[in-house]
Amino acid sequence: PILPRDGWSEDPADPDYNRPIRHPHGFPAERMRRADGLYDLLATLDHNTDPVVPGAGSAIFLHVWRRPRYPTAGCVAFALADLAFILARWTPRSRVIVRC
Repeated sequence: PILPRDGWSEDPADPDYNRPIRHPHGFPAERMRRADGLYDLLATLDHNTDPVVPGAGSAIFLHVWRRPRYPTAGCVAFALADLAFILARWTPRSRVIVRC
């Protein structure tokens, strides 16, 4: 579960950049617990994780959409039922390919 203090570092100057953090945090960080339910079910993709390169972009999440065709801030969003279907079949070998 996502707890009230859970967050994700977004500041390239933060030593914890592009990693989960706990609020309060000394750098700008996204709050993972949201009133709108967008992160009620989510997965993180391995974008800029090994190694983390400051400024190369923070987390890309698979998460619940607001509504069809509504833009995200760089994530990939699905209807809750579709995301649940995908994640129920997710394995360590699963890959996400995003085409624009």
